[in-house]
Amino acid sequence: MIINYLIDKIEATRDDNIPPETQVGISNNITVTDVEQDQKFKILKFKFKFDAVFTGNDTELGKIVIQGFVVYTGGDLDKIYKTWEESKKIDPSVAEEILQASLNVSILEAMSIAKMIQLPSILPLPKVSTNAPSETGEEEQPHKKGSKK
Repeated sequence: MIINYLIDKIEATRDDNIPPETQVGISNNITVTDVEQDQKFKILKFKFKFDAVFTGNDTELGKIVIQGFVVYTGGDLDKIYKTWEESKKIDPSVAEEILQASLNVSILEAMSIAKMIQLPSILPLPKVSTNAPSETGEEEQPHKKGSKK
């Protein structure tokens, strides 16, 4: 179970000359870079690095890098740590939880940072859709699935 997290490094860059009509592509990556064991507190610290790279016209337009760690307790900590030490891979029993927690923390911060340095959101935002008026000037009713009684 994840009991805490900390971001300890943030880097953000943006090209000063991005034409307004540029189509920006974004690629994200999350990586666990190290695992530390604390026998006294019976925890593991999973260090992570998150990268969001913004590209357009075959060139890098900006980048956000976030580093930190999530603190994990529970399960067989010795086995999980031994798996990391032997193969530098996260034990499958905790991999999803560790990566998801690291990604959640990073994405929330990266969205705020992207806004501050005027880069696009790293996740698509929901879009509002209104019903267009019909030819008679009345709004069309939304279509409902199912049978009428």
